[in-house]
Amino acid sequence: MSLIFKNKISELVSVAVWQITEAEDCLLNSLQLLPEDQATLSSIKLPKVRLQKLACRAALAELLGSNKIGITYTETGQPQMKDYHISFSHTENIVAVALAKIPVGIDIENLTPRILPLYPRFMSEKEIAGCDLNNLKELYYFWCAKEAMYKWFALKNLDFIEDLQVVKNEKKGIVCKKHVLQLADIYVGEQLVMVCY
Repeated sequence: MSLIFKNKISELVSVAVWQITEAEDCLLNSLQLLPEDQATLSSIKLPKVRLQKLACRAALAELLGSNKIGITYTETGQPQMKDYHISFSHTENIVAVALAKIPVGIDIENLTPRILPLYPRFMSEKEIAGCDLNNLKELYYFWCAKEAMYKWFALKNLDFIEDLQVVKNEKKGIVCKKHVLQLADIYVGEQLVMVCY
């Protein structure tokens, strides 16, 4: 087992972070998946991506306390489960999973300098004015928050600057100027995990 973080961050939301150390067969044999989910995973050509998706299911199994993973998919391709809302994210060999009784979004990112030239593409002038642009943790806070909010909204064509606003000092996100969300940031080693709900 490669579970490196598991916590209930609110009464309705739990999070798990899994570091991938297993082979694909090991993860696949430890899970009981629905045929639809099995077919979706089998259709993924890149072994690394299949492994990440299997690790997400292994982390989800830890949160559920069961290896029976009943994932189906929405019309837009979002994973879903009966009685729960779920969100997955991955970076390199680490995945993050949120399991909730309410809509939820999650993102995980490695804190690297590659973000430094990119912030004007996803931050508003107001967000930029209140941010230390040389601080990787601050820049990734905004990026991860917006990625998690995008997943929470579950519809395409959101503008990261116009439609997704982050109020960092209040740990709030605002989607399309009307949906106010709670943000929770968790640091696991050199990764930032952001959850919105």
